[in-house]
Amino acid sequence: MDQIPAQALIAIGAISAAIIAGAFSYLNLVISKEQKISEFRQMWIDALREDISQYVAAISFLSSANSMLDVDARKTLSWQEHVKTMEPSFDKASRAYTSIVLRLNPDDNNKKLKKLNVEFLTMLSAVRQAARDDKYDEARELSDQLESKARPILKLEWDRVEDGELVFKVTRYIAGAILIAALAMSSLSIKKSFSSAQSDGANKPVQLIAKGGGCRTR
Repeated sequence: MDQIPAQALIAIGAISAAIIAGAFSYLNLVISKEQKISEFRQMWIDALREDISQYVAAISFLSSANSMLDVDARKTLSWQEHVKTMEPSFDKASRAYTSIVLRLNPDDNNKKLKKLNVEFLTMLSAVRQAARDDKYDEARELSDQLESKARPILKLEWDRVEDGELVFKVTRYIAGAILIAALAMSSLSIKKSFSSAQSDGANKPVQLIAKGGGCRTR
């Protein structure tokens, strides 16, 4: 059986080392990017939670403030004064609503998350419409349902942070496979090198040297 030349073994070892180094470098790059994405996603989750709480709180205040105005109070309090009293909550609700709509994607690639987002946005729109129609009690009841619909969205997004992005998970497996293959190549080249050395020693020719009618091996 032909032996692998020493130069070839050295080349195989060098290539294997380069593959291992490259795999580790690439994996480190992907991990760094993944960590940044996870940080941004966590910030997004916190911001969404804050926007929802602000919106629900604003709707709750508007409902309470509107209920406290009895018939006599409505006669003595001008519409302008009434609007001025509730204006900060109107502004807070409007800002929170816009922020929530911009954060949620109704066309998300994740089918489960897409369904949850659509249901939540539909409920959010219903709350806004009820508030626009001055049906604040109805808006408050609907806003309470927003909290229950927001929980699975936040949970699913948190699970995504824990599990990591799909690209990272695929890359992790590919890098592992490359590393195993490179180590196997290195082991094979080392084994072949030792086998070649042992074979050369075993096949070394025996020379006979005549001396004084006798002989000895060398």
